[in-house]
Amino acid sequence: MLALTPDATQAIERILTAPGVPDGAGLRIIPVGPTNESEVTSELQVEVAEEPGERDEVIENDGARVFVEDSLCGYLDDKLLDADMVEERIRFSLGGRST
Repeated sequence: MLALTPDATQAIERILTAPGVPDGAGLRIIPVGPTNESEVTSELQVEVAEEPGERDEVIENDGARVFVEDSLCGYLDDKLLDADMVEERIRFSLGGRST
């Protein structure tokens, strides 16, 4: 399962507690462009979603909720989501995680 760094958890919680974001919302990770389970694109995007998709995996960590599109679950299984502030914007990045 995708793991979150403390910085990513804090950034996601900050996004989800912003005015106008409904309770139960999460940050959804989706591929850019069409994909299938045997071929994952290298480009991903994140968006705020009111609720998970029917087949999304839901990751919850200290107030942060992440919805992962099912076609990405295998690809993200050994990854670590991190976040940085870049010019007052949050930038997410993926890295490998040590086991």
